[in-house]
Amino acid sequence: AVVSTQSGHYGRVLADLPAWPVKEFCKRTNVSDDAITAIAAGAQMYSNYTGQLRCLDLDSDPAGDLGMTGWDFQACLEMILPISSNRSTDMFPDEQFDLESYVAYCEERWNSTARPFWLKYYFGGGDGYDFSGFSNIFFSNGRLDPWAVGGTALILDEDICLSDCPNVLIEDGAHHLDLRSSNPADPESVLMARKLEVEAIKRWTSPPATKVEL
Repeated sequence: AVVSTQSGHYGRVLADLPAWPVKEFCKRTNVSDDAITAIAAGAQMYSNYTGQLRCLDLDSDPAGDLGMTGWDFQACLEMILPISSNRSTDMFPDEQFDLESYVAYCEERWNSTARPFWLKYYFGGGDGYDFSGFSNIFFSNGRLDPWAVGGTALILDEDICLSDCPNVLIEDGAHHLDLRSSNPADPESVLMARKLEVEAIKRWTSPPATKVEL
């Protein structure tokens, strides 16, 4: 609930969640110094914002599936993310990522062989973010997105790749808000990012100014 609330921290209403849900989450959890009471209040906000449920189903998502089933499949076969927690640098219980166990889960859940290093081998990059041979990539990250810490916005400049790799940090954007449909509540920083993305796509798909002889 915590990560999903922050990922969906949009100015628009998403399913049964309010606009800017993190603000509402904090408003509710800050009413008590008791950790259990505060956590329960946050869970109520995320899973039962309308107040229509008598019991919470914490395994369900009030915003609907939103592609999460597909994401679980992709996270197994293409984008395995080694996430751990330790209570020292975060607020979550101790949990160390175990690749062997994760691969076993993926194979049982999807009856497919997990590919832990496919992303790096297929797209390159990886250690040190070496994009020197790449071109025509638009990097965008939302500053309000909890996943942005693993993004490129703060460590890449546009000269890092072979040619034309814009790198934009969207100040008021949460998780891939620039890829969502337009909404009157969209902040100016997202509108500007979309404008730059469209301009980049037009550059990449336009016929070359001069004919290349092979």
